[in-house]
Amino acid sequence: MKRVFFPILIGIAVTVLFVLLGRFAGGACRCLTPTTIFFPYGTIVLQHTSRESIGLVLIALQFPLYSIVLANVGGGRRRILALLILSATHVAATLVGLAVYQQ
Repeated sequence: MKRVFFPILIGIAVTVLFVLLGRFAGGACRCLTPTTIFFPYGTIVLQHTSRESIGLVLIALQFPLYSIVLANVGGGRRRILALLILSATHVAATLVGLAVYQQ
């Protein structure tokens, strides 16, 4: 239970923090770039489909899922490997999202 409940709470807190940061930064530049950087998967779906609900679900689940994965991976090296894989996929999705947004 602890391996799922606490990571979900941490993921929700991180999501709320990044939503607020994205909104403040997006308001400063009047663009979606900060939101795309923080939530690339949901932003890609929101930009290319008319299914806002799917994009919003992806935004809501992204960081809780990240934290569940990191909490349930074995010790030391596996956790670092999981963090590197999550970071690489996040950066790749961000680059795709930014390229799509620029069009």
